[in-house]
Amino acid sequence: MNASTVSQQKKNRDGRRVLAFLRPYKKWVIADSVVIAISQVFSALIPTLALSWLLDTIIPNENHSWLWGLMWLLIFSAIFDLVMMVIDEYFCHQTAKTVTNWQKLRLFSHLQVLPYSFYHNNSSGELLARVSDDPDTLHNFLAWEGSTFMASVQGVIIYSLVLLWIHPYLMITSVVLGIIFYWTSNYVGIRTRAASADARQEASRYLERLRESVTGIHLSRVMGVSENEVDSVVAIRNSFVKHSIKELKARMQSVVVIASYNGFALGIVYLISTLLIWNDNLTSGQMLTAGGLVTIAANEMQRLLRNWLSVRRTGPALDRSDILLSNQPADAEIKKGIRGERASGRIRLKEVTFAYPEKEENVLSGVTFDIQAGEKVALVGPSGSGKSTIVDLLFRLYETNKGQIEVDGRNITEWDTAWLRSQIAIVTQDVQLRSGSLADNLRIGKADATDEELLKALQDSGLEELVDSLPEGLNTMVGERGSLLSGGQKQRLSLARAIIKDAPILILDEASSALDPITETKINESVLKTGKKQTILIISHRLSTVLSADKIIVLENGAIVEQGGHADLLNNTNGVYARLFGREVEIGEETMNTPVI
Repeated sequence: MNASTVSQQKKNRDGRRVLAFLRPYKKWVIADSVVIAISQVFSALIPTLALSWLLDTIIPNENHSWLWGLMWLLIFSAIFDLVMMVIDEYFCHQTAKTVTNWQKLRLFSHLQVLPYSFYHNNSSGELLARVSDDPDTLHNFLAWEGSTFMASVQGVIIYSLVLLWIHPYLMITSVVLGIIFYWTSNYVGIRTRAASADARQEASRYLERLRESVTGIHLSRVMGVSENEVDSVVAIRNSFVKHSIKELKARMQSVVVIASYNGFALGIVYLISTLLIWNDNLTSGQMLTAGGLVTIAANEMQRLLRNWLSVRRTGPALDRSDILLSNQPADAEIKKGIRGERASGRIRLKEVTFAYPEKEENVLSGVTFDIQAGEKVALVGPSGSGKSTIVDLLFRLYETNKGQIEVDGRNITEWDTAWLRSQIAIVTQDVQLRSGSLADNLRIGKADATDEELLKALQDSGLEELVDSLPEGLNTMVGERGSLLSGGQKQRLSLARAIIKDAPILILDEASSALDPITETKINESVLKTGKKQTILIISHRLSTVLSADKIIVLENGAIVEQGGHADLLNNTNGVYARLFGREVEIGEETMNTPVI
């Protein structure tokens, strides 16, 4: 479902959509509406009716007792109204926070179950805006304008009924004018809604570009393009400001329409009231009361129309949330499957063929191999041969187009996805660390791991000396995305995290790319030692890391071209593995023989 489809479906139902968010909290809404109604009576209705009582009864009769009574009534009304205002603020903000937090959690939870391919076509800035900024738009309306909107609706109804009691002509005039101005403002509100949608889209672009600039500050500085970064952000910001001004102009047109209502309504009501007085159908006090009520009702109508425009501006934010929620979740993320005990670690691929969504070219074509429990198997091949894709399929980030993948003799689609992933630990070249301490990042693999287990894993991954040199030890902060660690330290920390998880299947996807050969050798020995009961799948361009593997599987153009041990594959001098290994040796020799200048 695209944005224009959702917008067409929803643009005329913005008010009902906002009410739908409040339906689960109707008790709070009803309580708040009662508080607002009482406040309306004491803040405006009693003082206005008191004017008629003062002019028509108290002043002509010079009744001092009633005058003092009226004074104390007005004082009590003001105090009681203040109490009602405080209660209203509490109800309103409490409801707004509850609704918004629920919506944010709903959107964030939906992101967790969307297909992995969804993230290829959507920027992180856009998604952040949808999960955070868009619900905040709803919160701002409910917290700051929802109460006044409800008060305006109640006020218009209450004051119209009082006008009916004074004289039917006055009520009919007020209602007819209100309907006319509602239609007019709603017509203008369509432009406001469209302008708001464009401004929100530009705000998301600005947020995404700002995020890229901040997270990529190292790249922009070493490339010497900091000024260009500023210029690009300024250009997007200017576009955002341009659309915001367009939105402001649309709002100003609405304000002009709304502001004119008061003068029209008051002028016509005074005209009708005067004619009624001349015909002895209305007293002077009733005329002033009617004028006061019309003035108040006009102000309430103005606030009502302004708040309605706010509802229309909230519409685009709700549209974007609906677009996100309309994306169907991945079956792997929502369907429950079989949960076993600890897996033995056998992996089997049967004629697996796969192409990425929205692409026709196959990345894998008829791939078949068998890894026994406890085996150390290496996947090698040129870049783009499909090695890492096999890992993604094993984690069920994607589904195979043809064929199947088995773990412990059962198709992985039958296993519960959460259980399946719990049986696999992975170390990748692109290490994902969270802002926090060393211990925080290690316990992602095992939440209840003891400090002793963490230190042992750090020792096995070659980080023991680093931890010993840090004054805060395991509590040392790693910085945002591990920015306070070197590339090698981040990879070793990722390896320690995988060791902590102690899963029956361990995947090393270019896990030693940031390590020097000596450290790499030591860590490989540690992995093999600690992983005696693990099935280890090694993916690497550096062929020196796969020499200890029990079996080497060679991929090229998405198909298996060779399988066997290191020595057997080298004997096939025309094979892909022998060619790749020979090239690596040649590069090493060239490097060694290159004179130092």
